[in-house]
Amino acid sequence: MKQPESKLHAWFSVDMEHVGALDGVRALGVLTVLWFHFWQQSWLMPVYQTPFLQWLGIERVYPDMFRRCGYLCVDLMLLLSAFVLYLPYARNAFLNTPIEDKKTFFKKRFARIVPSYLLLIVVTFSVSLFEGFYRGRTGFAFKDLFTHLTFTEMLFPDTYLFSGTSGVVWTVCIEVGLYLIFPWLAKAFRKRPLLVYAGMMAVGAAFTYGVALRVSEPRFMVNRFLTFLPVFANGMMAAHLYTRYAVNVRNKALPSIAGTLVFVGAAVLLVKLFSLCAAEGSAQQTWQLNWRIVLSFAFAAFVLGGAISPKPVRKLLDNRVLSAIAAISYNLYLWHQWLMVRLRMSFGANSGADIAAMGANTQWTLTLIALGTALTVAAVATYGFERPVSGLILHSGKETQDARNK
Repeated sequence: MKQPESKLHAWFSVDMEHVGALDGVRALGVLTVLWFHFWQQSWLMPVYQTPFLQWLGIERVYPDMFRRCGYLCVDLMLLLSAFVLYLPYARNAFLNTPIEDKKTFFKKRFARIVPSYLLLIVVTFSVSLFEGFYRGRTGFAFKDLFTHLTFTEMLFPDTYLFSGTSGVVWTVCIEVGLYLIFPWLAKAFRKRPLLVYAGMMAVGAAFTYGVALRVSEPRFMVNRFLTFLPVFANGMMAAHLYTRYAVNVRNKALPSIAGTLVFVGAAVLLVKLFSLCAAEGSAQQTWQLNWRIVLSFAFAAFVLGGAISPKPVRKLLDNRVLSAIAAISYNLYLWHQWLMVRLRMSFGANSGADIAAMGANTQWTLTLIALGTALTVAAVATYGFERPVSGLILHSGKETQDARNK
């Protein structure tokens, strides 16, 4: 008869099906990106007094690096995507558990991202069309819509940088690129993890340092699919190591505590990297290309360390508030920037500088309204549109097959 798990032992056990700490990391990642985009439109830069930390010589906290470089957490969200996608393959490699076939994989990925994405494109394009953004540029209007509907807008500088839709949807294109090759990539990674990992790193580094950093305009190259290969590689390797740890490590107490040290160390390193990025000013995108691989190692260590830490530490990430935000994080990411820009315009301001000139009260008012609006729209879009439509897509094939079998 299986003995019940002691409370102390439960502190160090991990779940191979659902890694709850990842929800917290995802929520923190999207909130940091949101912070950056909100700061762009409001220039809100509060300083937080910390008298309770005076004994450490810290009288105030001025988190400027996260405001100015919060967009770096897009890399974190892409790394998490690779982790979650590869986790079933990692379980298969160590436990021989079943994995879904390619048809099911693509159907699930389509249901997960396409409905909300199309809703955003239709709304934002329609608003731009109504407001005259495309007036006198009919050809560009068709090109803008077509490339966004086919996830190819990043192939062209105008549709990538000057679109009438949302400015964050390039990330979905990167994600779709990963989806298109992932079943074959994951199969190869499962068989030869070190070889495929090294290959992904090598290709990504070669493109980044041999091509992307050699062009005169890094703005168009910083978010190419190949520059993210090392990010995906580290996400997949983190899932591989997590599963190997869960299966092979018997006494998890000391490794779990070591995971906390890695988690804290990675957090400190990330603060340093964000600070270095913020200090670059107008050269931040060049810095991002140069440091993307290092940043992905730090993010992977943060994710893996947090995922294997003792349960009390994991609760910092695996809690109801962050899980609720993680549940709507995709739509929160899709909508927040566009909504913030619209709200800033409703204040009669053409830029963040105009909002700043109106005073701190206006800055706070705009930011809080934008935050509440973004959370509300994300929740409605997730539970009122994305989930029902995704359910219809996922169950349509099953119902058809069941009808045939009758």
